[in-house]
Amino acid sequence: MKSRILVVGLLLMVLMMFACGKEEPVSPVATQEEQAPSLAKQGVGDPAILALMYQINDDLAAQGLSLAVEEIELFTIGAGRPSNRILNQPFRWVPNDARRNAQGDDLTYLIDLSDGATASGLTAGQTEAALDRSMTTWDTAPDCADKLDIVKRADTGADPDIFDAFFGFGGFGNPFLADIVNAGWLPRAFFGAVTGAPDNVLAFSVTFIFLTGPGGPPSDINGDNRLDTALNEVYFNDTFGTSGEPRAGNPWGINVNLPGIDVETVGTHEFGHSFGIGHFGPPPNAVMNPRYAGIRQSLLPPDGAAYCINYGSWPNP
Repeated sequence: MKSRILVVGLLLMVLMMFACGKEEPVSPVATQEEQAPSLAKQGVGDPAILALMYQINDDLAAQGLSLAVEEIELFTIGAGRPSNRILNQPFRWVPNDARRNAQGDDLTYLIDLSDGATASGLTAGQTEAALDRSMTTWDTAPDCADKLDIVKRADTGADPDIFDAFFGFGGFGNPFLADIVNAGWLPRAFFGAVTGAPDNVLAFSVTFIFLTGPGGPPSDINGDNRLDTALNEVYFNDTFGTSGEPRAGNPWGINVNLPGIDVETVGTHEFGHSFGIGHFGPPPNAVMNPRYAGIRQSLLPPDGAAYCINYGSWPNP
């Protein structure tokens, strides 16, 4: 009898606790602020790159901007490099996000033609066409995300990027001219300043997230348990193909096999980061493997699966 009374009593206590929890709901805003991860300096990756990310985020806060660098992903030839993340939480674009001047449910991209030519002899028109094909691959290949339209915006000549400004390689532009910006081919010195390894990093992607305020916690305005992506910038290394430099024998080209470097392949990889997909494998083989393996212009099943995880429910959370 005592055991039956004890069980009944425990059940009543659980029910009372549940009822009390329902009587005092917590507002969505309070929940976001209380549960949002801190931007404390506990990131994962290369310590030197993380230090740069922390400094940039401090600078952004000092400027009164509710932005932070969240991730820098390096695409290499030869030895791979670790991913560099401030927070261990996925991020995704928010449909209709007024903070980034969103074009409804679309995502937009822009190719900065002012840095589109390569030292290896490619014109801005050639690299632009290759990068357009890279974006079309992501836009059309995964059937699961047919509600997501990726729209190109024209280069008006205005400066569309900001990351290079922190290293003295450009001005602080307007980062909301498009969601995704291909910033073009920059010199070896820039890649040395950012990565410390200018001779094996082909390109890198920088993703910024929105904060609830300058220096504050990250935001999740639509409650999808993902950080809100603010902008993404992609930079290509013009060391490859520059006469007299260590990678002169690995020139950028169009549909070229090794030792050449295929623009469309690298662009397709970098756009994957623009959509919040990280590195994985090999195995399995994928566009999103962290090291360059020759021409790979079509998505493989792991790439499509990762894209579907992020955008299969688009535009819903």
